[in-house]
Amino acid sequence: MYQGPPQSNETLHEAQRLSSNTTADRPSDSHDVSVQRFVAPLSWKTVSDQRFLCPQRSKDEVMTRCGQREPISFEQALAKMEATVGRKIGEGVYGEVFLCAKPNDTQSVLKLIPIEGNLLINGEKQKTFEEILSEIIISSELSDLRQQNVQFSTDGFVELRSVSCVVGKYPQRLLELWKDYNDRQGSENDSPEDFPADQLYIAFETAFGGSDLDGYRFYNAQQAFATFTQIVLALAVAEKRYDFEHRDLHTGNILIETTKVPERTYCLLGEEIVIKTHGLKATIIDYTLSRIVYSGLCLFNDLSTDEELFTAEGDYQFEIYRNMKTVLQNRWDQHAPRTNVYWLHYLLDKLTSVRNFRDKTSKAHKAGMKAMKQLSDALLQFTSVHDIVRTFFASDVLEADKEN
Repeated sequence: MYQGPPQSNETLHEAQRLSSNTTADRPSDSHDVSVQRFVAPLSWKTVSDQRFLCPQRSKDEVMTRCGQREPISFEQALAKMEATVGRKIGEGVYGEVFLCAKPNDTQSVLKLIPIEGNLLINGEKQKTFEEILSEIIISSELSDLRQQNVQFSTDGFVELRSVSCVVGKYPQRLLELWKDYNDRQGSENDSPEDFPADQLYIAFETAFGGSDLDGYRFYNAQQAFATFTQIVLALAVAEKRYDFEHRDLHTGNILIETTKVPERTYCLLGEEIVIKTHGLKATIIDYTLSRIVYSGLCLFNDLSTDEELFTAEGDYQFEIYRNMKTVLQNRWDQHAPRTNVYWLHYLLDKLTSVRNFRDKTSKAHKAGMKAMKQLSDALLQFTSVHDIVRTFFASDVLEADKEN
């Protein structure tokens, strides 16, 4: 969904001009660019008595961002990636995730999302070009934050390597890998073998970021806290750059991998912040529910009618969805960075309840656990991640901690 400023009866040209000049829906520091970055013309659309500005031809916009004029075959897409699919490693309601090998001994991840078809996916309607466009843009913009910039930079969001629009029957090789995954650990998804020959897909190729945080075994709490700090700083950069809210930052959407790089560097409003990795690198993924302001327009997923999401019980994660609904007053276009704070509190709850640390007796472990518990007690007093960083993780605070 794309929200523009609330104008009426303008010509398209006038709507674009007004949108590019307004500051109502831009990040507070006016770091955004104009709506001219959209390839397709923009037009107004009314949904639930609210007016939204969106591309007239979302398909054209998607194709342009894929570098294509028309959908390509699976064979062409894999050749474009220069990748060989090795195994299925995950899944979501809207698609399947595979691990791929590249010629230079690196790995990449292929995420396949069916779109525009009539066949239900796991009981859900397939995404449209308009809906998937938001995820493409958000994935691209957050990935590009890794480019060196004196104001905003972080490599804490998964690197997007390519996007393709694909058409065709699900390849036999991928069906075999899907069945292997199902036999090995069980799948909650419907088999993709039922997709027709004219089915469209969006293929996201991203860097491999390791295994997800859910169930990850840390050496000690100091290492867990270092991972949490990386997530905090990445969120703060995106929050200030794009009015970003992830809105679904559960443990399955954070990847962990070992690293020999001793430090990670973040630029936040021109300030360089350097932290120790303690041997682990955290990466944030999956922006299906996320919200940003891009080119003067608000991109978001309207969850106002998704009652099932807000009635689930059994884990603190489901309480976070209800907290978000409350703070946003069920207006999902609104910016409430407190939603990011809720998810950080959820993550601290998970990290401090972990019982399978390999080292539970060292001073480093006890200090890390104490720091996380103290931060958890104070976290919900804050209304944004940026405020948390200014209080606990700014350069001068980190330097003072080192000296002590």
